[in-house]
Amino acid sequence: MVLKTHTRKGDKIREMMMKKIYKNLRFRSKIILIFGIMFFLTTAISGFSYYRYTSHDIEENFRVSAESVLAQIVDTLDMRLGVIRQRAQGMLTNYTFVVSFSDYLNNPNDLNLIKTMGTVSSFLKDLETGENLLHSSYIYTDKREFDNFIRMRNWQFQFKKSEYFSSYMGGPGKAIQWFPSQTDQIFQDTDQIIPCVRRFSVEGYKGSLYLILQLKTKELEHLLAGKYEFFDKILILDQEGNTIIGSEGIDSAELMKLARKEGEKGAVITSDYEYEGNMYLVTCNQLSENGWQIFGLKSRETLLGSLQSLRDVILETMGVIFFVGVTAILLLSHQLTNSLRKLEKRMSLVEKGDFNTRFFYPYKDEVGSLAKSFNYMIGEIQNLVRKQDETIEELKWERDHAAEVQKQKRKAELRALQAQINPHFLYNTLNAITWQAADQGAEEISILSNSLGKFFRISLSKGAEIITLREEIEHVSSYLDIQRIRYHSKLNYQIDVDEQWLDLRVIKLILQPLAENSIYHGIKEKQGAGLIRIYEEQCGEEAEKILKLIVWDNGAGIPEDKLKILNETLKKGGTDRLEGYGIYNVNERLRLFYGENYGLQFESVEGQWTKAMLTLPVTDGEMDSCIGS
Repeated sequence: MVLKTHTRKGDKIREMMMKKIYKNLRFRSKIILIFGIMFFLTTAISGFSYYRYTSHDIEENFRVSAESVLAQIVDTLDMRLGVIRQRAQGMLTNYTFVVSFSDYLNNPNDLNLIKTMGTVSSFLKDLETGENLLHSSYIYTDKREFDNFIRMRNWQFQFKKSEYFSSYMGGPGKAIQWFPSQTDQIFQDTDQIIPCVRRFSVEGYKGSLYLILQLKTKELEHLLAGKYEFFDKILILDQEGNTIIGSEGIDSAELMKLARKEGEKGAVITSDYEYEGNMYLVTCNQLSENGWQIFGLKSRETLLGSLQSLRDVILETMGVIFFVGVTAILLLSHQLTNSLRKLEKRMSLVEKGDFNTRFFYPYKDEVGSLAKSFNYMIGEIQNLVRKQDETIEELKWERDHAAEVQKQKRKAELRALQAQINPHFLYNTLNAITWQAADQGAEEISILSNSLGKFFRISLSKGAEIITLREEIEHVSSYLDIQRIRYHSKLNYQIDVDEQWLDLRVIKLILQPLAENSIYHGIKEKQGAGLIRIYEEQCGEEAEKILKLIVWDNGAGIPEDKLKILNETLKKGGTDRLEGYGIYNVNERLRLFYGENYGLQFESVEGQWTKAMLTLPVTDGEMDSCIGS
């Protein structure tokens, strides 16, 4: 207890001594100390924050790209393996194949054997020829083994003593079993293959039959070869964690733990993984065809290697800024303290009786205030003259400033006039292209340039924010004409708006973003021809009616959960730039112009259609004017 008391007293004494030392420092030393610490901390924090932000941004960009690349690999492999599965299923259910096999198995004589061998050989040849990923095929029965006679058989191979057979005998198992990459056991070669064993049956025969399809390991690696430029390492593991393809030495069990840990968040996971002393970003996805896990690994050191030079630049910049800052502080402190020392000498002269002395200080800081008071006591007249000179200088500055402002205003007016010339030049140029294309028979170019000219003309609208519904429909028609030329028969559209509404005045550019959304998120994502319909519906009370403008498409549709979130966000007036800036822009402009009761909402059935609905107010006066016009 006594020791703690002495310790507290010692700390208090040291604190008091530090305060005393600081307070006894001259102004110059205090300024250097405070500003030096501030410069160092500001520069260090800014550099560190920028480095952290940049590294985080690089990692996020990689994560997004890695998920996309791995999804492409999964789609490709699922497609190729699905084709093999379908072709094998088609062969095993083929009438000729089944009848030939059934005749031999149920009546195993030489004639049936010869017929069956020819039939099976032909079918297996067709199966291998149709898919380059297939290495070889083999069928085992209790009566005999069959292949296509293209490769030399390994007669020492016994199916019932192999792991292929034992995998079924150990339990009920699955109908289809996959095995890791290995050297071919069935045929006399040293090729690396990936076996897939499929158990099947033939009507009238109680025994089990087995079809072994062997994939080419090199061909599978060839499919992944182009992705090594993006990932440092790529591994394929089966559902038990066995390595199908991948780098040696990597702990596959640890990767499977990561996949199971992150699997609840979705098909793709990203985690930190340590291998050979380096940290890796791991991206994982799963094949739906056979449950294989595909892992893409990217070294964090490789990914952030470019930041090493940035870190060096930041350190060098910190050093330069600190050096420049300290130099500036030294000059500033010298200037401030030097003025105080001069004032001190002038006051000493006054103390000795010299009233003709003066202290001239040109700035208006604390030292300037002292100098002003000092000089006022000595000569009020000279102080008034100095004030008058300062006032004249200020008036001159204001005069020069006003002239500069006027000059900048004239420059802005000239730029505005020049900006008005550019749209006219664009329209004239597009018209010239239209006529030239029409003269030369280039109909699509003529339509394209004409539609583009209308599109820009209505988009600009001479600066007007309010246009007629007729002009808005002409604008979206021009856009759809351009897109129809691009997509040909995949895109068509219909516009059915009653004539009475065409002169209604609306805010511009509200239909084109919805049509664009229908194309890129609906029609583009489906197979077959797409259709966009634009029409109107009227509803509401007599005092104030509501006009609904509807953009309908038969595209891919919107999932129910995503549709709910989208409508809730639109109703609140929120935005989501990752999901399409255009529709949120339209909704927000409608709410700002007409009020929060109006805006944009969606209806959709996934895989069938999507309907975007704009609600606009129409008063009786506007209706009468629209109908009358």
